[in-house]
Amino acid sequence: MRFFRLLLLSLILVCAYAARGQDVDFHLNGTFLPGKNILKVKRDFKDPYLWILAQNQEVYRINSITRAVDNYSTYFNEYHNLQFIDIAGADGNTVFVATNSSDILELKNGIIKTIGAAKGVPGKLHSIGIDYTGSYFGDNTNGAGGHPQADHILLIGTDNGRCNYDYAQELMMPFPSHSPSRIFDATYRSELFSNLEFGSYPDVVQQYAVVELTNLTVWGGFLWYGNNSVYGNQINTAYTTFGNVIDLMDYGQLSGSLMNQFWGTENGFFQNSRAYSNYSDRGHNEYLPGINVNKIASIYGLRSFGTSQNNGLIKENMLIGTDLGFYYSNSGYAHYDLFHYSLFHYNLLGNVKINDICVNATSYTSPICEDGVWVAAVNGLYLLKPDYGPYIDPAQRLSSIQFENEAFNKSELEICANTTVNAIVQNTAYSGNAMQWYRNGQEIPNESSSKLTIHAPGDYYVVLYDPCSPLHLESNHMKVMQIAAPVFAFNYSDQLKYCEGSVANLKTDDKAGYTYRWYKDGVLNGNTGPALDISESGRYKVEVSACTNSWVSSKEVQVNFVPVPKPLLQQDKAAYCAGEQALISSKVPIDASDIINWAPYAYRWYTDGVLNGQTTASLKVSQPGKYKVEVRGCSNNWVASDELNIDFIQLRPPLIKADKPGYCAGEIAHLSTDFINDGSYTLNWFRDGSLLAQEQNKNNIAASQPGNYRLGISSNATACSTLSASYALNFDTVPDVSIQQVVNTSLCDGETVSLKVSYSNGTVKWQTGETSDVINVTHSGTYTATVSTPGGCMASKSMMVSFLPKPSLSVRDASMCPYNNETITLTAPPGFVSYEWNGRPGTAEFITGTLGAVNLRVTDHNGCSATQTIHITSHCDDIHIPNTFTPNGDGVNDNWVISGLNETDKVSIYNRYGSMVFQSVGYPVPWNGSYKSKRLAPGVYYYLINSLGSKQIHSGSVTIIY
Repeated sequence: MRFFRLLLLSLILVCAYAARGQDVDFHLNGTFLPGKNILKVKRDFKDPYLWILAQNQEVYRINSITRAVDNYSTYFNEYHNLQFIDIAGADGNTVFVATNSSDILELKNGIIKTIGAAKGVPGKLHSIGIDYTGSYFGDNTNGAGGHPQADHILLIGTDNGRCNYDYAQELMMPFPSHSPSRIFDATYRSELFSNLEFGSYPDVVQQYAVVELTNLTVWGGFLWYGNNSVYGNQINTAYTTFGNVIDLMDYGQLSGSLMNQFWGTENGFFQNSRAYSNYSDRGHNEYLPGINVNKIASIYGLRSFGTSQNNGLIKENMLIGTDLGFYYSNSGYAHYDLFHYSLFHYNLLGNVKINDICVNATSYTSPICEDGVWVAAVNGLYLLKPDYGPYIDPAQRLSSIQFENEAFNKSELEICANTTVNAIVQNTAYSGNAMQWYRNGQEIPNESSSKLTIHAPGDYYVVLYDPCSPLHLESNHMKVMQIAAPVFAFNYSDQLKYCEGSVANLKTDDKAGYTYRWYKDGVLNGNTGPALDISESGRYKVEVSACTNSWVSSKEVQVNFVPVPKPLLQQDKAAYCAGEQALISSKVPIDASDIINWAPYAYRWYTDGVLNGQTTASLKVSQPGKYKVEVRGCSNNWVASDELNIDFIQLRPPLIKADKPGYCAGEIAHLSTDFINDGSYTLNWFRDGSLLAQEQNKNNIAASQPGNYRLGISSNATACSTLSASYALNFDTVPDVSIQQVVNTSLCDGETVSLKVSYSNGTVKWQTGETSDVINVTHSGTYTATVSTPGGCMASKSMMVSFLPKPSLSVRDASMCPYNNETITLTAPPGFVSYEWNGRPGTAEFITGTLGAVNLRVTDHNGCSATQTIHITSHCDDIHIPNTFTPNGDGVNDNWVISGLNETDKVSIYNRYGSMVFQSVGYPVPWNGSYKSKRLAPGVYYYLINSLGSKQIHSGSVTIIY
């Protein structure tokens, strides 16, 4: 009976609401997974994929473009012992499934893994969602409420709090809530979840705190339930909206007080105002009483035809899934009182239970269009398409265009000929980008932007297209009328030239009723008469008006005031010799035939920057200097030429240099000059007065004959010439060289011998680098002396010097143990004439019982000696004597253990008063810290250790510690 009563009530509501402005129809566009109980459906708004959770742990994916259905259930077979309660897709290859435990199953690129308590999930799961908007966790900056943002966030609601999982880095973010939490909504527009830590206000009903996030801010409010009230005791779903499309949910444009909150319970569909939700007596709306509501959402339509300031044609229809079928509303709009919706039952699906609703948005195109509704029912998945056409009058004209800078209600405008006016589309009436302008009912080609520049009279309007549907509407019409343009003459060449300093005059017809304004270089210059006097170069034009604010422009004329150009100076010859006269002529490079008001030139000359009194067009000079001329035309400005440097050549005698200070007989000498010939001179070489014709114009020559050489230089342009001083070239003979050893006896290594060189002329250098006649030698080898003359002649002589080798010693180091009165015998190699041990004569053997160094010196039959130091070290065993032990009976360090003692060593121990408390020979049994079988007191005791027949004694202290 309850079912039929609810059905009858639903039909009554449908009939009642049907009279309240239905503005959308829905058409069944597709049926998927027929016969299956579809629990959840979530759309990923970054790509076209829809994820579906069906009963019996079945998971599907649908491509919303191709409608292809993929079954992913087999990936989850091993988890059939868990109950699947929610689903959220991150992209086409990544999906998360919430179970009735603390485990979330992640399927990514065909690999499944578990996210649970080990990853920080705080309790039993209730719901999940993907942070598609990045409003709470997004890119680079802090998110709403100052929380740190991150990409790839899974929103998780549990019975112990809400958490946010970064599934790209696989780590849990800081917990924003520690109270039981539910994720009600997670779409590309906004996110809504419970926030029970938000608190509540005292009221007759319980308050359920929720938080709604957008891309700009955070809103918080309360939903009502409990206390056996009309609102019900179980909140199944929640949703928030302003009731209008606001630039894709740019909620910053409207006050949060306008936000409506919606929630569904077992008792129906409820609505209140977020700003006034803290008390239930502030007003609310109730719908579908007694019907269990499972899901609330909304869909946008025609959102290009209006804004938050102008409702226009934009639509936002509420979508409600219930136990008795699918409902939708008329469009609601934001205002300060709650908007009361009319609800309509979608009869084509009947009264089948609707579990979930998801809006389909074509986020992969621009603009974003919400083009369908996915309805999850107990008998399958349905795709409904919205249709606004039946409720739009195609003949209506949208008030959407106006004249720029004019009142919106101005529909007619009169303009002057040759002027324009702009028509614009109001962005508050239409925000799309698909439009076409018309004039007199004819399409204007290539005019499809939000601004139209109108040149001609006519009737104008624009056709506006909905980017998301075939709908298009015609705008209001605007009429443009035109006044005749003024007629005037302005007959000038495009280019006018005047002499600098004169005045130019431009003029046009002077007619009654006309007004004038003049421009220079595109800027108004303040002149308003029919004529204009000009003294500056520039681009000039005049505008003439025959009606208010309508101006007709003349052509633009370039007026140039031509100054005297820079004069050019020319000389009659390329170069001058001392004593000649130079002629300098000036030339001004300009054709003055088309220049108005031109005048003859005046001249004045400068020498080295000082006026010299000359005023002719040319100048004769005989002195070197810097010359320039200044020229004046029709103005009083003098224009200066560049300075011309006139020089009179005075050649200096060149210098002859040789590549070496002297030469040896048979060598070639290279003579050169530092004179740089730029091609203007001729160079001639002479030897002993005779011309060397083959060497002409060379800066370097090769000479093999002695003599006096000279170089002559003459100018090719003038008669200037000069001759160098004479250079005497000679060739030296080769010197005689001999070497003598000063001492002629046998030598041992390490001794010194002197070598002396004799030569006839020049300087000496040994291969050792020494330059003295006598050098000292300490090593065997061949020594060479080279003698060089200034002319480069060289001769060398070598001598072999041999040193006898020293004897070789290699007596090994030895060791002994003096502690045992041990001695050792050292043996040197036989065959030497004499032996010395530590400076004393001896034989090849040496006996010692002392540690340390032993010095050995031997001498052979050649009288050469060698020495060696032999080291005697100890090889006695090391004695290790601990300084503490702990005879407390714990089995660790209970005895005083000494290592390295001999069988003859005697150990004696004394107390601080000198009384012996222990003695042993050989120390076979270590001391245990007792005396006469009694444990001694802790403290410091003293020991002596010596060996029979040895003077070596070890002494020290040992401490007993308990």
